[in-house]
Amino acid sequence: MSIADTSSVRPRVEPVLVTLPDSCRLAARLFGSEGAPSVLFVAGGDGTMLQWRGLIPDLCVDDAERELFAAAGCRVSLADGLWVAVYDARGCGWSSRSHGVCSTPGVAAGDALALAAALFGGPFHLVGHGLGAAVALELALAAGRLVRSLTLISAVVGGDGSRSAGGMRARRAADGAACAEDGVAREDGVARADGVARAEDRVARAGDDVSRCFAPAFAAAHPELVAHIAAEARDTARGEAELVRHGFNGMTAAEARAELLASLDVRARLGDVTAPTLVIHGEHDAVVPPGDGQALTEGIPGARLVSLDAGHAVTIERADDVAAAIGAHVLLHP
Repeated sequence: MSIADTSSVRPRVEPVLVTLPDSCRLAARLFGSEGAPSVLFVAGGDGTMLQWRGLIPDLCVDDAERELFAAAGCRVSLADGLWVAVYDARGCGWSSRSHGVCSTPGVAAGDALALAAALFGGPFHLVGHGLGAAVALELALAAGRLVRSLTLISAVVGGDGSRSAGGMRARRAADGAACAEDGVAREDGVARADGVARAEDRVARAGDDVSRCFAPAFAAAHPELVAHIAAEARDTARGEAELVRHGFNGMTAAEARAELLASLDVRARLGDVTAPTLVIHGEHDAVVPPGDGQALTEGIPGARLVSLDAGHAVTIERADDVAAAIGAHVLLHP
């Protein structure tokens, strides 16, 4: 593996392209102070590094966007005092699309581990949100002592006991049954009646999906920020719809996330986690029920739960509290 243009990397500014063993290139950014504790952030959601803007305002694309996040309380960067890496998952954002997308936690964890090895060259701390937390958990199980500490935010447990994963599994089963009646199937075995219609349906749902991520009180207090993030989600969905419309036969990033969530079940392996673990969950999370956070805390030896007055987007709604909790957790386990 190799890192492109590392000699010119300046904290808070320059992007880095990391070439993985299969030649896929991941786009990453480094923030903070080199030599400080190394922390890798694994995004869920759309799989892009922009998900971390609440905790790292330097990711905002311009002053107007920074002001939107600042008005919601996202003013201080978690990267202060740490050496932080964020990245776009394969097939997402600025990372390679020619190598497909990650539809299993194992593949995504392998990418993250290779990225950490290239950027840090040694032990590191690990933070994941949503499905990114599932990837982080998989990585922690595989990497052992390389992972100094683990933070799981709004994390899904999976299996029949998880309402979030169960709901996705039921939706996928219903979609498959409807498609089977039409006799249309994809090469990857997931049946669908009309790929374009489904992609356009994801565009239509994108705004509502974003709204569900925020607690109602926060959304009412910060409508411009929620609308801004919803517009981004619609743009991403439109881009995937265009790919399908023009004959793309591979799995889209949205389909890969659905596949990953529907098959996820980590409950049986929670007892094998050795990294000191912090679990952060919003009390009003409508995407991943708070019960999943409690299950993680009970299943992982020594895990500690921080429950906050927020929804799924707790990294934005309670940015200062989340940053303080992560920073303290990292410094406790050098």
